Amino acid sequence: MKLNMVGPYPISQLIGGVLGASMSKLMTTTENYSKAQGAAFALLQSQDQLWGALFGEIAMTCLVPMVVLLGAVNAKSSSPMVPFMVGCTVIINILAGGDVSGTCLNPARALGPAIVANYWTYHWVYWVGPITGGLVAAALVR
Repeated sequence: MKLNMVGPYPISQLIGGVLGASMSKLMTTTENYSKAQGAAFALLQSQDQLWGALFGEIAMTCLVPMVVLLGAVNAKSSSPMVPFMVGCTVIINILAGGDVSGTCLNPARALGPAIVANYWTYHWVYWVGPITGGLVAAALVR
């Protein structure tokens, strides 16, 4: 990523998350939207679940950039199978972590539904987990 895109890229992601959540609210019946908590991550309901969910978000998010960095960026280990491997990693994360934390993997994905549904319970987990996971992946690959 070029240096001049470091600011606009995450801002665009956050705006896209809010727009996507707003569109889903407009296209969904009120009853169905309420049943789904507006697609907000409402899985965490108690302190007992908090640390497992935070660890899960860190670990699952760490895997995705590691696959990208080792498979696409690193010249020694690059592979034409990277898109397939990234897709498989995301699918495995969703299947493994869906019941633990909801498998956010991206703060922008959590922010949009939280704003639109006004659901902020333990929302910080979906920022701290993915950001920490990305930093851990960068440190491990480096």
